[in-house]
Amino acid sequence: MLSLVFTACSNHSNNQEAIQKAKEKVQKAEPVNKFKGIDFAVNKDLACGMPLAAGVGDTAHFDSKIYGFCSKECKDSFLTDPQKYLAKK
Repeated sequence: MLSLVFTACSNHSNNQEAIQKAKEKVQKAEPVNKFKGIDFAVNKDLACGMPLAAGVGDTAHFDSKIYGFCSKECKDSFLTDPQKYLAKK
């Protein structure tokens, strides 16, 4: 009976170590840039003006060019009237 208690405590300690190691890996992880290497037509989100260097969340193809956007909402705004946003460029 006593060995069962020691085994349970030992397993709890091992679980805590595994949890801590997993947390360290997550904290060290860097976000994946799924749009790396794409040559965008402009270097900012045309809908909100955010620089694409801050992060690209979505893209749209228009007039044989690729435009980057910080979010799907900005992309959707652009697609409602692309010429309006391109005129501001």
